[in-house]
Parts: sequence; structure tokens; C-alpha cells
Amino acid sequence: MNLAWAFFKRDAVTALSYRVAFLAQLFGNIAGMGVFYFIAKTVGPQQLPALAGQGGNLFAFLMVGIVLSDCVGISLSTFALQVREGQFTGTLEATLISPVGLPVMMIYSSLWSYFFCFIRFVLYLTLGSVLFNVSLRNANLPVAILIFFLTVICFMGIGILWASVVLIIKRGDAVMNAAGYLFLLLGGVLFPVSVMPRWLQTIAWFVPLKHALEAMRLALLRGYSFQALLPQLGLLSAFAAVLLMAGLITFSATVRAAKHNGTLSQS
Repeated sequence: MNLAWAFFKRDAVTALSYRVAFLAQLFGNIAGMGVFYFIAKTVGPQQLPALAGQGGNLFAFLMVGIVLSDCVGISLSTFALQVREGQFTGTLEATLISPVGLPVMMIYSSLWSYFFCFIRFVLYLTLGSVLFNVSLRNANLPVAILIFFLTVICFMGIGILWASVVLIIKRGDAVMNAAGYLFLLLGGVLFPVSVMPRWLQTIAWFVPLKHALEAMRLALLRGYSFQALLPQLGLLSAFAAVLLMAGLITFSATVRAAKHNGTLSQS
């Protein structure tokens, strides 16, 4: 726990020392909310049939999608970036002989990123409620926070799996961008999955973000209880356990293979 705090404190101090960049990122979040607000205003205030099961309001639908997909972007980038940085600086092998182990250190090094992601989550909801008139009167916040953390764990596993790929292929920006767009398409971030063809809906069922967003919208916009969301929470828990375990096992196996082939530090 002390080591986790040390990593968190180090990254927090580094991020906060660049005040202009820090404030610019927060301002960008606010501006992004404005973009989606005016898109929704262009459509008009009417309740859309495709969104009827998740609150009916387009801006609220988009807001929750952007809020939760933020942690997907963090997961797809932070672990792979750590691997690439270690390869470029030559510190990857030294990190591997640490008694803590590289996978655990990678998770520790991501704590600030995920914490700031949670701050943005709260910021988006606050701005949506105060500035953009999204009604959160019935929101079930404890369940929403639980969904947020289950989503983080799911995509942490995917992020570590992706870091395993980067360890082998070295550069994978194009593949990462493609994966991001795939999650955007199949996760129901900007439109409900129900409007897609049936075969795409079947594929989307295997994307954790779809279930996370459906559950989050129901918890925040319609106040669903823990019991009512138990099927989605159970699925997310299963995804989280399987994906995190798969990520850690795959990464360890990839590191062993890279050591054996002598390609660990190649950049």
C-alpha cells in the first residue's frame, strides 16, 4: 500500500506541477460538454423512441457515454505507453527484476490517471446537472460509482492485454486507434446499440462497455437499484475478473518470451 501511495503521489505532483496543461485539460472537458449539448439542442427537446429505455434525453445519453468511455481511453493508452517508455529509456529490464514485478508497477503507475478520470466523471455529472439541466434527482450514485470501478477493472485488463501486444510489435498506434473506434461503435457511446443491425448487436454483447453504459444510464438517469441492475453488474464482474486475469497472465507470458528472444528492450 505504501508503494502504491508513493506512485500515486509522484504522478500527482508531476501532473499538478504543469498547471497550464492541467487547467487546459479541465477546460477542454467543459468545452466538450458544450459541443454535445448543442448537438442535442440541434435535435431538439423531444423524447427519442430509441432512447426511451435509458431516459429519452439525447444530451443526457451522450453525457454518460462520454463520461464512461473516458476510462476506456485511459486503459488503452496508459499501460502501452509505460511499456514503450521503458523500452525507449532502457529501464524496462531493470523494472522487471524489481521484487514488485512489472504488471503490479504498471497498475500502480496508472492510479493517478484513473483517479483523475474519476474526477472528470464527477465533473461531467456536476456540469451536466448545474449548467446543462440534466436531471440527476433520481440518480443512484453508489451504484453508479460501483459501475464506474467495474468498468475500470474490465478495461484495465484489456489495457494490459494491449500492452502485451505493444511489447512484441513495438508500435501499435494505428491498431489502438482502430480498437478505440470499435469500442465507440459497439459500446453504445454516441447512439444506442439497439439501432444497429442484429448481427452487430450480437457482437456488441461481448463488449463490456455496452453493459457498463446501459447500467450507468439506468442508474444515473432512471435511478435503478442494485437489485434491478444485478444482471448487468454480474456480467461486468465476470468480464472484470476474466479480462484482468487474462491481461496479467498474457503479459507475464509475453515478458518471458521477450526475455528468451532477447527483444525485451528493443525499441
